[in-house]
Amino acid sequence: ELTVNPPGREELVLIADKPWESGGITSYGNVLWDPEAKEYKLYYVPVSWDAEPGYCTALATSKDGIHWEKPNLGQVEWNGSKENNIVVWAQREGTVVIDPSAPTDKRFALVSSAPEVGTQLFTSPDGIEFTLQEVQLSPHQSDSQISTFWDDRIGKWAHYFKVYEGEDGWHTDSKVEVSKSIPYPQEEPLGRSVARVVTEKLSDPWKEPFLCVMSRDSRDPERMDLYTNAAIKYDRAPETYLAFPTPYYHYNEPESRAYLNEPTLAIGGKRNDGVIETQLAVSRDGIDWTRYRTHYIPLHRYEDLELKVLHVYPGIVREGDELVQYFAGYTFTHGDTQVRYKNLGRKLGGIFRVVQRLDGFVSIDFDYEGGIVITDPFTFGGDTLTLNVNTSAAGEGRVEILKEDGSQNRGYTLEDCRIINGDYLDKVVTWGEGNSDVSKFAGKEIRLKFEFRGSKLYSFQFKKGEK
Repeated sequence: ELTVNPPGREELVLIADKPWESGGITSYGNVLWDPEAKEYKLYYVPVSWDAEPGYCTALATSKDGIHWEKPNLGQVEWNGSKENNIVVWAQREGTVVIDPSAPTDKRFALVSSAPEVGTQLFTSPDGIEFTLQEVQLSPHQSDSQISTFWDDRIGKWAHYFKVYEGEDGWHTDSKVEVSKSIPYPQEEPLGRSVARVVTEKLSDPWKEPFLCVMSRDSRDPERMDLYTNAAIKYDRAPETYLAFPTPYYHYNEPESRAYLNEPTLAIGGKRNDGVIETQLAVSRDGIDWTRYRTHYIPLHRYEDLELKVLHVYPGIVREGDELVQYFAGYTFTHGDTQVRYKNLGRKLGGIFRVVQRLDGFVSIDFDYEGGIVITDPFTFGGDTLTLNVNTSAAGEGRVEILKEDGSQNRGYTLEDCRIINGDYLDKVVTWGEGNSDVSKFAGKEIRLKFEFRGSKLYSFQFKKGEK
């Protein structure tokens, strides 16, 4: 059974505690490691009730990813002063990336959208001083975060963002092409959905039609749609993409479709209200996605805070043998804006840090009675097979290397394999008297047969020189 594994070791690392953060910290942001400055950069979007339009992109920095500072950058004026950590005013829907192919004065880039101006590009030499570029990337305004990353598989920049159909919608959308992998009947409103466009350069306008790659479907409640996506290219496995879509369950009656056209308070109830949590989706090409319907970061309680809206930020940072992610978590529902007028700081929630096992997002789970999994045929390079596995104390397992047709290889059967028991990130599989050499099979079509009980198998990898 394939099982989604939520992250652990949760801690609140950033709260709204500055005058320009009087309305709290929003759902959008991203984290990256700056190798030149040797620090983590966390871009986030605070809300201020004391200025118009009331939102901006701000920067926090850290040496360890746990303890964060809000540096006085002196870049952007807020209420007559530049003594703040704001990097771009009136922008809230973007992702900051490092472009290694760009000139040094444009090493950092922010792809973001805002009302009336559409999607824009900002560049920076240091991730602090950003300059708006003249090109308009698209007239589309996402109204939620755009996830941008370099896709080394296709050699292009990929952008994932929110779209929805319906003539009453409040966004200017380009033509939407719908992926055939989405079973939801397209004659119905899609609600909020995830679209994708790719470009050769960050400065290239989005001329191609948007491709809708993820949306609510027949397995989901009618009151639900998808808000943000936090899509990335996962660098620890070839042709692997991860996304963290956020199902938004609307409190408005679905038959009115009120949430598709920005309901006003006059029609009753709260404006555009509901709860949001995070799921996990995986893909081999960034287009056809498998979205797991179990939660990745659910509605939950953290200490004294009851979190009702949870958005994972794009960006995964490796720290030793762990993966670190950040998410925004709030104690109010999406439409309950009244609670944010009170400078409540920590009581509103904030930005949280969580830890994930290396490659631990999904595992094959073997029950206590045991089970067998056989892979499809594949080829590999290397001379040793290693496993990322946790058998638990009472579990165990073995691995067999099969020929393409499923027949056995002498010396590499289940009976030959030495029992695997324990929790390992990089367990070398051995057969017979400790033989780990599998180089004789390199370049040939093989299958792997896993026989385990009471275990979680996260990943396997062929390496060279691990004997």
